Amino acid sequence: MKMTFVTTIRLAVAAAIVSVLTACALGDRATAPKQLDLGAGAPAAATATALPDMPPIAVPPANSSSLLTETMVVWRVGDQGQPQGYTTYRWVAPPARLVTQRIVDRLSLQGAVLQQNMGGEVPQLRLNLQRFEQTFSIDGASSQAQLTLQAVLMRGSEVVGQRLINIRVPAATQDAPGGALALRTATDQAAEQVAQWLTSLRGTTKR
Repeated sequence: MKMTFVTTIRLAVAAAIVSVLTACALGDRATAPKQLDLGAGAPAAATATALPDMPPIAVPPANSSSLLTETMVVWRVGDQGQPQGYTTYRWVAPPARLVTQRIVDRLSLQGAVLQQNMGGEVPQLRLNLQRFEQTFSIDGASSQAQLTLQAVLMRGSEVVGQRLINIRVPAATQDAPGGALALRTATDQAAEQVAQWLTSLRGTTKR
């Protein structure tokens, strides 16, 4: 009877240990990825205040490859490397949406920005996000944010102007947070370039 009692205790302890280890393993797998974003607030406010007001403009959501319509944080080794995704990090929203919102925030400092073109009465800025990633050197010792954005200004069916923006910003650390911070800087620079470009075309955006 004594042996049965001891055996029962041992089995109970063993079962408890297995239960704890199983719970830990499941917890590790169930841990949600950490979320990254581009920060809050309109970029380059000091610069924007020095620019003239702009007429209303429509900025619909940016187009992009399927890879950038998801929340994956993309990285690769070398320009020709296969794109990969961090397993423990995700963007709070797809990069195409984040970049669009950043540009809208920037342009809003100079005038009204609409999400949709109201019957073709206002010019429309069409964006195509082609690249938004962290690219590592072959030895992994350094990395940089790479952002490629095509901007096309339309009035009805007429192309008023177009511009290809390609920005590279070194990352301070060789990890996802470092890449995200560099991509935030790259996005702010792209938004500022778009604003400056539209300002140069301001005569063609008027009715």
